[in-house]
Amino acid sequence: MVTICAPLEPLRNRTRPSSSAYEDCRDQVGIPLLIRGEPVLSPRGRRPISASNRNLDNFPPGKPTRANIANICRKTRTIVTYGPENLPQTGFSHLSRQGNAINSVEEGYARCCSQSEKLRCALEVWKNGMDDFCTEEFSVKTSHYHCCKKRGAEREPCFSAEAPNPNYISSAPLLEVGGADSPSLPRPRSLKSCSSHSPNCLDNPEGKYKLSDLAFPPGEPKTSNIQNICKLRKYRPLYTEDVLPNSGFGHYVRRAKAIYWAESELKKCCKTEDVACAHRGWQKAVSKFCTKELEVKSKHYECCKKKDQASMFHCFASEAPFPEYDKEVENLNLGNITESILEKVCAESKLLTKQKQLPLLVSGLKDSCCSLPQDKKLLCAQEQKEKFMKTMCGPKKDSWKDTQNCCSKDELEREECFSFYLQNISMAVSHRMMEE
Repeated sequence: MVTICAPLEPLRNRTRPSSSAYEDCRDQVGIPLLIRGEPVLSPRGRRPISASNRNLDNFPPGKPTRANIANICRKTRTIVTYGPENLPQTGFSHLSRQGNAINSVEEGYARCCSQSEKLRCALEVWKNGMDDFCTEEFSVKTSHYHCCKKRGAEREPCFSAEAPNPNYISSAPLLEVGGADSPSLPRPRSLKSCSSHSPNCLDNPEGKYKLSDLAFPPGEPKTSNIQNICKLRKYRPLYTEDVLPNSGFGHYVRRAKAIYWAESELKKCCKTEDVACAHRGWQKAVSKFCTKELEVKSKHYECCKKKDQASMFHCFASEAPFPEYDKEVENLNLGNITESILEKVCAESKLLTKQKQLPLLVSGLKDSCCSLPQDKKLLCAQEQKEKFMKTMCGPKKDSWKDTQNCCSKDELEREECFSFYLQNISMAVSHRMMEE
């Protein structure tokens, strides 16, 4: 007897198949779902995908609102993760793109739910996730998801209206079809579950491509920042082609390339610190960014929507997170050296505080401590600080003004006193460690 396997419809629209019919059709239409890293068959008594379905059962994800943010962040909410284990590897690339979008959004939610402004963060994650999904959709020549064909303000309402579970409600435990009625536990929320390749993992130290890392847009060159532009240039990251992802991450890649274009133009002007030259190069770089930005059908950067160039340039200048090009400048407390502080000192760095005695301590740390095993570095740093204090209170005592009278104190009080001199030391710290 030949069994005809009809497409699997949602449970609410059909009666559950008999176990024998299920066994006959299982190999033709069934695709398992990954929860907590283990393949189980389905949430809510049904399979998530069939070969005839156009979309994943939970795509698109609902738009975050005041009404559903509590459900989004509920620790017991079942979260589905998609990957090679539960998606077809050939012939269904649209499902992979949908799965990647869901993974990206859920990873962003995990970060947002630990913040005070959960809704604002989650909404931004959702918007970027849908925009990145559409960018991926338009990178292939097959039929595109219909909401991605909407332009401007029409796109978001389309995704919101299409969400099969807009309120993020898990109304029943996860059960295995055709098996024992043993519930599958929901995946716990943790930043560690965040993919190291997701730009939405903004606070995940394992994340490589993070929008928060980008000092975008670059500041407008002017007289007040030209020295920082030129003298701190080697400490800023350069986003060359070899460090950028080959596919996806559209927002990240376009912005990173714009920073690279700007740095390339600014470099030409640094020999004489020519502000006019730097300004022309900056305008050229942001104009090129907008040209590339407007070539894609996803959401465009706001400044690129301006009607005239003057407004566009003014917008970019006002949006710059570091208008003085001082992101790499950090104030370190060398009076209380931690692992994090020592790591920054040991990286490519430059002392900016103008105190002629400080290079003695900084060079001592770099030369003596940075090459040691991790468990010996902090002890070495303490020894170098003690050596510095003894030197400053010895023959060099008359070469500087001890306004706090630290050298007249006993050993224990002296260290606490010297913290006053060492608590706010300005250094330029390289941010090229990860990217290059």
